[in-house]
Amino acid sequence: MKDSDPLYLIHKSELAYPSGSTICFMNDLFYIMGDDASEILVLNDKLVEVERVPLFPKDENIRIPKSLKADIEASVVISQNGIDCILFLGSGSVSPHRDYAYLFEPESKNFRRIDFSSFYDQLRNQFAQLNIEAATLLGDSLALGIRGNRSNPDNYIALAIPGKLSPEFQRKVLLKLPVEHTGISGMDYDGVRDILFITFSSENTSNSYDDGEIGESYLAIIQEAADQIQKNELYISSLTKLSDLGPELNFQKVESVALTTDNRQLLVVADNDQGNTNLFVIGF
Repeated sequence: MKDSDPLYLIHKSELAYPSGSTICFMNDLFYIMGDDASEILVLNDKLVEVERVPLFPKDENIRIPKSLKADIEASVVISQNGIDCILFLGSGSVSPHRDYAYLFEPESKNFRRIDFSSFYDQLRNQFAQLNIEAATLLGDSLALGIRGNRSNPDNYIALAIPGKLSPEFQRKVLLKLPVEHTGISGMDYDGVRDILFITFSSENTSNSYDDGEIGESYLAIIQEAADQIQKNELYISSLTKLSDLGPELNFQKVESVALTTDNRQLLVVADNDQGNTNLFVIGF
C-alpha cells in the first residue's frame, strides 16, 4: 500500500446492538463488543450475525448503566496455551471496576475475568488520565492506544510485554497528530506489509469518563510501523477525514478498526451514542 492509494467506502450497515466499541477478526469471524453491552456480537465475513455470546448478566436494560459498566473499549487476538483467544480490555478510566480484562475462547465459549489492576496502576504512573481505547499486537509487544481529551490532549501508544496473568509495561510512544482535540479510538496492525492502522475521533469532553458532542473521525496510516514504533514519537504517514469518503460517515464516532480476511479492506465500527452500532467497510 502506498500513501497515495485512495481509500473508498464500500458498504455501510446498521446493527441493533448497543454501543459497538471494539472489533477484532479471527478465523473468518468478526467479534464486536460494546462498552455498555452484555453480549459479544459475532458476525461472519459477510457481516451477517452468527450469534451473541453472553459476557455479563442481562437484565431489563439493554445497555449497562455507565456507573456499572466494565467499559470494554479494546480487544486483541492472543494465543494462550496454544489456543487462539480474544482478550477484551476495560478502559481503566475508573478504578476498580474498569480494571479488568476478559479472556474469551471462541471455540468453547468460555471466558475468564482477569484482574489487571496492577498493570493498570503501572500505566497510571505514566499517564495523567488512563483511558485505553485500542489494542493490537505489534511484533512481540502488546500495543495499547491511550486516548487524550481536552484537559490532557496527548495521545500515546503504551507498549507492554504480554503475560499469562498480566502484561508488564515497557515504554510509551507519543502520537504526533496534525489535528487537535482528537483522540485515538482503534488500532490494527498488518504484519505482512508492516502497516499500522489507527482510528481517531473528536469528542467535546474534558475527561476520560463523560461523553461529549461528536465531531469528525479520522483514519491514520503508519508505514514501516515496526521501525517507527521504536522511536519516542510516532508520526502519521497519512491521515484521512472519514467523512470525506461519503456523507454516511458524517457525525459518526468511529470506535475501532479491523483488517478483513485478505487484508485489502478495513471494517470500521462507529457508535452514535444512541444505542446502535454502525459498520463501514473501507477499501484501499
